[in-house]
Amino acid sequence: TLATGSWDTTVRLWDVADRTRPALLAQPLTGHTEGVRSVAFSPDGRTLATGSWDTTVRLWDVADRTRPALLGRPLTSHAGAVVSVVFSPDGRTLATGSDDHTARLWDVADRTRPTALGKRLTGHANWVVSVAFSPDGRTLATGSGDHTVRLWDVADRTRPALLGRPLTSHTNVVNSVVFSPDGRTLATGSDDRRVRLWDVADRTHPTALGQPLTGHANGVRSVAFSPDGRTLATGSYDWTVRLWRLR
Repeated sequence: TLATGSWDTTVRLWDVADRTRPALLAQPLTGHTEGVRSVAFSPDGRTLATGSWDTTVRLWDVADRTRPALLGRPLTSHAGAVVSVVFSPDGRTLATGSDDHTARLWDVADRTRPTALGKRLTGHANWVVSVAFSPDGRTLATGSGDHTVRLWDVADRTRPALLGRPLTSHTNVVNSVVFSPDGRTLATGSDDRRVRLWDVADRTHPTALGQPLTGHANGVRSVAFSPDGRTLATGSYDWTVRLWRLR
């Protein structure tokens, strides 16, 4: 199944079992009052989270793909658009990033009664564009319009704490952050047209690895590791995708 979010305020589910003939599943998911900026499936695939410019997050029961249903009330803690949503590896926590310059953790173990956990993650001087959990779920990375990336210790969900200093190599908005499958490397993509790799084995002392990956003619919007961690894919506003072999 593929989920897509749109400026038309809706979310759609698609059956992509046959890649050559994707088919629409059910009616569009409606309820957001502004464009849907981010969508994410829970690890078990039974819940979908959607973040919107209307400042809310919604959880949907998609166990029956043909009859998706809203779960509980919208999550309304953010004061600005919710531009990134992601589930923790165990599916019990949701992280959200917003243009109110903060990130937030939510207890979603009971999907019908999600609750905010601890205080907002503050420190960024601009919107939080991307959030990503490490594979073990103990670290959260946040990429921001302030050109920096921050790492947070979220082992205790109620007391998230900043780890080390912000990563400051980029010279423009950091649009995407992602951990490698083994959790030892972080990749970041930016509007400065560059991709950076970081050694985050020691979370308190992350260091840049090698030179930036260059070649895109416009900002890098999305980065993703292959399951074996040996290849990185990067998508850009220059309308191209590039694949990088990582030694």
